[in-house]
This record gives sequence, C-alpha cells and structure tokens, in this order.
Amino acid sequence: MVEIRAADIDRFLSRPDPSVRLVLICGNDSGLVSERAAAFAARVAGPGADPLSQVRLDSSDLSADPQRLADEAYEIPLFGGTRCISVHASGNWSLAPVEAMLAAPPTDAYVVISAGDLRKTAPLRKLFTAAKNAAAIVCYADDARALDRIIDQEAETAGLRIGNDARAALKELIGGDRLASRSEIAKLCLYATGNGEITVDDVRAVVGDASAFAVDEAVDAAALGDADGFSRLFRRLIAAGTGDFAVAGAALRHFDMLHRARAAVDGGTPADRALGPQIFFRRKPLVTRQLSIWTVPRIERALAILNRAVIDSRLKSAISAEVVGQAMLSLAAVAASTRRRAA
Repeated sequence: MVEIRAADIDRFLSRPDPSVRLVLICGNDSGLVSERAAAFAARVAGPGADPLSQVRLDSSDLSADPQRLADEAYEIPLFGGTRCISVHASGNWSLAPVEAMLAAPPTDAYVVISAGDLRKTAPLRKLFTAAKNAAAIVCYADDARALDRIIDQEAETAGLRIGNDARAALKELIGGDRLASRSEIAKLCLYATGNGEITVDDVRAVVGDASAFAVDEAVDAAALGDADGFSRLFRRLIAAGTGDFAVAGAALRHFDMLHRARAAVDGGTPADRALGPQIFFRRKPLVTRQLSIWTVPRIERALAILNRAVIDSRLKSAISAEVVGQAMLSLAAVAASTRRRAA
C-alpha cells in the first residue's frame, strides 16, 4: 500500500482496514502524529476496551528485546477484542522485528509506529511504502483550512462564535503543532465561556500570553548553559506569579522535542527539518545551537532530572521553586560543560 493521501487520512484512521495491520504515522508535526496515533489506537480497541488491549513500546524496548513486538502482537486477547501495539520510534534501531511482522501480520492486533520527520529514503518509511499489507501516513503542520476546522470544532463544542478578526489573529499564533494548537484553542474557549463570541482581545489575553515567551527564554538559557541568565529569568518569572510547575512542564516538553529532533539529526535529517515549523522563527537559531550541545544520552539524562524534579516539587511544595530551579541549573551545568569541552 502506498502512502495514504492527505484527503483520505481521516477516513482511513476512522475505519481501520483489517487487511492493513501495520501503520506508520510520521512527520514534522509531532502533535499531529501523536493525536492521529492515539485516535487510531482508540478506534481499533473500541469503546470500553480492556486497558490491557493497548500496549505502548518504544524503539529501545525492541532493541533490548527484538522478540517483544511479536510477543505482544501475536498474543491472543484474554477477553476478546482487538489489541493495538503502539511503538514510538527514535534513534537508530534494528528494523528486523518490523520486517518480520510485515512478513506475517497479526490477526488479532494492529501495530502503529509513530516517528518524527522521515525522508522518503528513510529505511522505515521505505519499508512501509513498499509493503502491500501496511500503510504510511505523513503528518505536516496544519494549513489554514485545517486550522479553521480545528477552531470551528472547538468553538462549536463550547457554544461560541469567533469573528473574522479574532480568527485571523489566532491563526497567526498557532499551527506548528496540532496538539499545542488544539490546547491553545480549548484554553481560549474556556476563557471566553459565557461571552458568546471570541474576540481579538480574548486571543491576545490568552494565546498571545507574554509569560509563555518568558518561560521559553528561561528554558533556552538553561539548555544553552547560561546559568546566570536562567537564574535571573527564573526569579523574574516567580516574582511575576508564574508557577515553577509551568517552567518545569515547559522544560520537559522542550527536552522531549529535542530528543525527537536530535534522533532525527543523528539519522541524517537536517537540523531545520528535524525541528519542524513549530519553533517560533526568532527562537529557532537558539534551539538549533542546543541540538549541537545535547546528544540523545544527555537529553535522556536531562529528562530524568526534570521528571524527578516534578515529583519532588509536588512532595515538597513549600520549596518547589527551589527544587525546580536547582534541576534547571543542573541542566545548565551539563550544557556549559559540554560547550567548554567542544571549544
């Protein structure tokens, strides 16, 4: 089966084809990749499905145990129904388990592999486009028409109208990432609830929040090894009322994005393509520099530090800002040390 055309993607995902048991969903819009993979998995399992019918793996699981994919996919569901095995692909890993699955597809399960931006010549993408019993879906950043659909869906659900000026202003601020866009629109609708209509002022107040840019600036300072810059920005954010959890959450999302982008770069994708369009253009040079500092193992170490900090900040709420700040300074120290060794 060839790559699914853009016009046919929603239909394909909403009506799983029993003859196509393996699906690759990839692209430079990580949010759209995640949304489509999750929607397909939920559709396959059906409403009220046993939680055990959905299994999540990543490429490191398959590298450690190549037989794991087959064990999960060929397992007969204990309570009937259809299982869905979701695999997040990143870095360099053996495609042998997937090749074996294509040669003998499961009958009681679907396998959905999600990945970042893959060139047409990428081995994983070529494998799926060449197979008769598999499908490949490529996700690109939403265009104006797709954004209008999302805006209309969320506004209609909230019982709101949106004027042309407000719509135009909103579309300038979203669109790089599907999940982020939907989240921002939902937040905007919540803010405007009771007013009947979303206005330009609502958009500026919610989506154009200057504090979000300040948080990004602080995260970038830490990721680039600028401990003093981060400390100054972090103190300013806390003093202005921004929660330390917002900084920790932004840092987690940022390093998760760096993880996917760095894995793509290691696989041969140019940095600008690996980052995709979701990075604000003025921020992109800073994030590109970060890709040269942070290797995949260092990023995984950073994610472990941040996850620990989030847990500790909840357990020690009285000093949560200190916990988060210290974790971010630890990341700044790693980045600074890496830059010194490279100089």
